[in-house]
Amino acid sequence: MKLQSLFSLVSILALIFSCSPKAQDTPLLEAPSGLTVTEITTESATLSWKGNSAEAIGYYVFVNSNVKPLEALPKGSVSYTFTGLTESTEYRFGVQAYGNGTAMSPVAWTDPVKTAAPEPEPEPEPEPDPNPIEPVTFDWTEVTGLNIPESIKVYKTESTLNGRPLKAWYAVADCTGDVRLRVLFPGLDGKKTIDDQAQADEKCLVLVNGGIFGKLNNGFAVCDGEQTPWARVEDDNWDVDRQYWGPDSKLHTVSRGLFGVDEVGQPGVFWSYTPKHGTVYVYDKPIPTVAGGPVQAGGTDTFPCERAQWEPYNAITCGPVLLQGGKCPINDKKTSAGYWETNYELWADDIYGVDVLADRTAVGFLEDGRVILLVADGRIDSSKGANTLEMAAIMKGLGCVGALNLDGGGSTGMWARGGGHLNDLTGGNRAVLTTIGFFEK
Repeated sequence: MKLQSLFSLVSILALIFSCSPKAQDTPLLEAPSGLTVTEITTESATLSWKGNSAEAIGYYVFVNSNVKPLEALPKGSVSYTFTGLTESTEYRFGVQAYGNGTAMSPVAWTDPVKTAAPEPEPEPEPEPDPNPIEPVTFDWTEVTGLNIPESIKVYKTESTLNGRPLKAWYAVADCTGDVRLRVLFPGLDGKKTIDDQAQADEKCLVLVNGGIFGKLNNGFAVCDGEQTPWARVEDDNWDVDRQYWGPDSKLHTVSRGLFGVDEVGQPGVFWSYTPKHGTVYVYDKPIPTVAGGPVQAGGTDTFPCERAQWEPYNAITCGPVLLQGGKCPINDKKTSAGYWETNYELWADDIYGVDVLADRTAVGFLEDGRVILLVADGRIDSSKGANTLEMAAIMKGLGCVGALNLDGGGSTGMWARGGGHLNDLTGGNRAVLTTIGFFEK
């Protein structure tokens, strides 16, 4: 019984195998050859090949060794463009000839091919200089005998500026090393001369006058991270930190020119706006306030432009801005209504001064981050002073890429340890509300 059953099983298996096609009987077509990949972009590539089998009735194309073909192509096809690829990615492309029934060739594969990287975004074209000025250079002589570190240099010049005599001094220092830049504010009721403020701090090395003031500072200062008191005009309820009466008798919103360093000593020149006390927004452009024009809105995250990513730690407001990004934002043109078209902070003519010669003080910084403090005597026989456009040209001649005009006239002064008050004291030694200078760390 067992023998009979075994014989029956063998007979059935023999019948099955006799009815199945043998693998070697399946027609094998010749594989395509000459595979090339061209027209490679970030998201597509074209595969070309040569067909080698007359029996082929079409072609399958593959990507990345996938078993399932991506698409079937008709007879005579010699290329295919793969789309929807990923940039900067390696792919292998394949092609297989197929015929009638189960006839097909082996899959021919390319070597790995990498799609293209995206084209880098073109650098934005630099904005044209709205008010191009030529730098002014002088012969400068180092002032020696001062009791200051080697990292600070002080220079003096006795030159001519546009045919007029000029005496000027500047001090330069890297404020990220053993020297720091600080702003001093003795208090709303504590105006003191530059010399007195300097001598009251044993770490003071070089000091110049700071912001423009009356009874109150016209703007604000940031001293070691703290903003000076919010300045309101008594009985009028308007903030001199962010508002100013224009010559058109309108109370305008203004952004204040600001120079300072952040907590690590990196300098910057910006326009600033204070939405509330202790919060300072800084911008690369001013609020476009012009006398005779509409009252502008206050500064926001996006107005007058995107806020700059920089936080003042020791900083002072004044104006006008003389250089920002290496360019001069002011000019000597007037609007049809007769107001200065770039006097964004509505300074009086003797301050904005593109047509006024005076004693001048400015602060700026070089491309390498070093800070410059500069004073120029004015309104004396040996030094006739400068206007604000000339101050911008002088700071540019020293290599500054950012610069801010500070208070001038009788407030202009520079003190250096071991040298005392360096510039002319005609008219006395005025008490001032804020000062800015170099200090030992």
